[in-house]
Amino acid sequence: MTKIVSIVPSERERERVKADLLEVLDEMREQIESGDIVEFVATSICADGETQIHSMTADLPTAVGLYEIGKHMIIQQEAYE
Repeated sequence: MTKIVSIVPSERERERVKADLLEVLDEMREQIESGDIVEFVATSICADGETQIHSMTADLPTAVGLYEIGKHMIIQQEAYE
């Protein structure tokens, strides 16, 4: 039996990923509107591979601190899975 592996995602997979991305943004929007989120830092990657960082913080040290805390949270989460 031959298995075919494709690195190009199907249209269904692209739509699923898009829905997941929008779900996260919707959740963040709700938390911002309720006052739970007061500052944030997020990192993204575009379809062409370009990376971006998005932040809304009071100052640079807060932005760097949030970025570092997020990085460590991801590392810890992976360690326990």
